[in-house]
Amino acid sequence: HVSIGGMDIRQGSSNAMSAVALKAEYPEVEESVRFRFMGTATIGYGDQKISANGIRYADASVFSVFSWPILSGEPETALEAPYSIVISEALAMSLFEDEDAVGKIVQLDDRSNYTVTGVMKDIPDNSTMGFDALCSFSTLYTMGREMELLLGAWTSFNFNTYLLLAPDVDYIDFESKITDQLHIKDGEELEAKGATEMLFLQPLKDIYLRPLGRSSGPIFYVTIFSAVACFILLIACVNFMNLATARSTNRALEVGMRKTLGAHRGRLIQQFLSESWIMCIFALMIALILVQLVLPYLRTLTGFALPFRFFRDPLFALGLPAFVILTGCLAGSYPAFLLSAFQPVRVLRGRTRSGSMSSRFRQILVIIQFSISIALIIGTQIIMRQLSYMRQRDPGFQKDHLVVVRIEDDEVRRRSDLIKASFLDQPGVESVSLTSSIPPWGCATNDKLPEGFSREDMQLMDDITVDEDFVSTMKMTITAGRDFSNAFRGDINHSVLINETAANRYGWENPIGKTIQVIDRREENDIGTRTVIGVFKDFHIRGIMRTINPMMINWDPEYPFNYGKYWFFLIRIQPDLVERTMGNIKATWKMLNPDKEYSSFFLSDRYNQQFQRTERSRNIFSYFTFLAIFIACLGLLGLASFTAQKRAKEIGIRKVMGASVRGVVFLLSKELLFLVAAANLIAWPAAYFLTRGWLADFPYRIGLSGVSFIVAGLLVLAISFLTIAYQAVKAAVTSPVHTLKYE
Repeated sequence: HVSIGGMDIRQGSSNAMSAVALKAEYPEVEESVRFRFMGTATIGYGDQKISANGIRYADASVFSVFSWPILSGEPETALEAPYSIVISEALAMSLFEDEDAVGKIVQLDDRSNYTVTGVMKDIPDNSTMGFDALCSFSTLYTMGREMELLLGAWTSFNFNTYLLLAPDVDYIDFESKITDQLHIKDGEELEAKGATEMLFLQPLKDIYLRPLGRSSGPIFYVTIFSAVACFILLIACVNFMNLATARSTNRALEVGMRKTLGAHRGRLIQQFLSESWIMCIFALMIALILVQLVLPYLRTLTGFALPFRFFRDPLFALGLPAFVILTGCLAGSYPAFLLSAFQPVRVLRGRTRSGSMSSRFRQILVIIQFSISIALIIGTQIIMRQLSYMRQRDPGFQKDHLVVVRIEDDEVRRRSDLIKASFLDQPGVESVSLTSSIPPWGCATNDKLPEGFSREDMQLMDDITVDEDFVSTMKMTITAGRDFSNAFRGDINHSVLINETAANRYGWENPIGKTIQVIDRREENDIGTRTVIGVFKDFHIRGIMRTINPMMINWDPEYPFNYGKYWFFLIRIQPDLVERTMGNIKATWKMLNPDKEYSSFFLSDRYNQQFQRTERSRNIFSYFTFLAIFIACLGLLGLASFTAQKRAKEIGIRKVMGASVRGVVFLLSKELLFLVAAANLIAWPAAYFLTRGWLADFPYRIGLSGVSFIVAGLLVLAISFLTIAYQAVKAAVTSPVHTLKYE
């Protein structure tokens, strides 16, 4: 948890020192393990080269902390020695087929040889830590001065640390003991730059569901969708009650005759509950079939592989029958107790009536049903408006027709000028640039000292390295000063561009000519000075979901840190020559790098991926909304049927006295429509607080407009009227002769 220069950041990363110190100094820690993310790499063996995803460096203790099964090799020692590697079962099969992988030598990115010391079972798809291989953490200590500085720094957060606590340790109590560890170990440096940095703990089970920096992570959707599913089931139960009580008059004679012939009330209750359970059992059978049919589409809708293990999961197999029994009791209890309470004498004389209490109960249930439906409609509208807003928001650059080609190793990086020139020679290529980062993947954030600030007030800035063609290739806007230029060779390693946020944050009315001190191991005292030559319009390097930070762009081909090296070619192509140009780019790469894997994608595709979660939420909400409204309308239809049946004689008398069909429809509709209108008074505040909480996760968001609430209310009111009108008109056109002939 870092607070520096007016910025407050909580992130799931740590230094490389704390893991060792915590285990050595605190008996609460049974074991610790450090990870460093390596990313995608090419693993070669003989003539084979395979792209492996998510490779990580890990301590030898990793298999003592995590329960990943080792299929071959010794888990305690597999990652002790430098340049050791444990690979997944799938990767081992691809590289070695049926041969024993342990002891084989593989090559990573044509640079370093690693000895395979173990094969582990493939990581499940639903893991937050998917990877194809683990390299020994001790390897990092052989990688030169830059890595040594990172490994030895208490305030360099480029690693992930996991602690295995003793079973009886409360992590919150333990967290209070380690909060100030960074100030104890390196307080002088923190004080010198005016920073507050604290360690905190997060349970592994919360990393996905409750991500840092978000008030409503995936757990929000799990809770909301689970609650809505339960409410929809409750609505179905309520509708069953209403329909059963609406039919009570038809079954009253049956109850009266059975009681006259000696049936006890308990047997009648058992009968009606059994009917409810039988209906639920048939519903369960249909549901299981529907789930099997819909599951492939549901996987597409949610973006997750959703296994259906009815017979292999004991909790699921036992839970569903229990759920059926509970649902049957809930749905059948009210009609069972209502019908079984009828008195034979009153029933056989035709004198059945429902009390005011049961009538109010049904009215309350209808209000609850439509409150849920209205809230869902409002939520769906808000999600759609926010999604539209994010898609239409100016990202600060033109993302279309930009091709990204990965640079995987230093050999390609050393020949990047030649490769760039060859790309530019291809028809259809407008411009080419080199960059260390691309939107929306983010970039490094480092301490900087802008002009006018003291060392006790260091600032954090996003930091990327580019070449002189980056701004023009991205089609960004320079709002003050100038871009990098080959006409000014001093721009290399001495000049920088900053964004508008940085200029505003630092209070620079005229930023051109201002200086920024940076950490540069190539300079005396490891400090370098950069001069601002231009200001560019803010762009979203971290995506729309993150706030734009102060940012600095370097032109530095020999950037000393790994994160700031060139990792991507950015190629802008002509819109009308896309397919042909893509083929030429790939052919050029293969000609210049015959032994290197070619990896490319459109920047717009990756940029649009950030909207996928919101898009899925909108789709799921839309289906839930339709289902909730449909079931609620069925309930309203049942209540309208019940009301019409209960007031049949009243309607007959009114018609005899001259009442029109329109008047009767209005009479039957107004009471029920009043209930729907009352549902708005409950739905609007609930929807307001829920959607406001959801929107709080977006730094750039829409305002909550009353239009969404009014539209939802009117829409449900219109749907309700159409639903009620059917029963109302049916009752209004019924001849009084049929309703009054027994009077």
